Amino acid sequence: MERSVTHERPVRNLHSESSNRNNGGGANGNGTRVRDRLCQIIRQHKLDAELVTSYAVDFCHTKSLREASREQVEKFVAHLADQAASNRNSLLCQLNSYAPHKEGAA
Repeated sequence: MERSVTHERPVRNLHSESSNRNNGGGANGNGTRVRDRLCQIIRQHKLDAELVTSYAVDFCHTKSLREASREQVEKFVAHLADQAASNRNSLLCQLNSYAPHKEGAA
């Protein structure tokens, strides 16, 4: 029996639709542009999205990314893009500092 594999991403589609409603991304689409740019940087430089989120929260000095202002997030995205382009290895070290530490690991 052969299984067909699809590469659809329904979660992303649902996320995009709800974000457009919640962020006022209607006609001008600014709410999605910042998020899309962030996703593009993560994909392009093969970064761990969870670690990038942790880094963003720390960068914005908030408890969650949702609490950050648009301006803070835009500054983070510009900062991330600059770091990824100029010194990816340093960025990876920075991101790895946000990885959860496992107890008992040698």
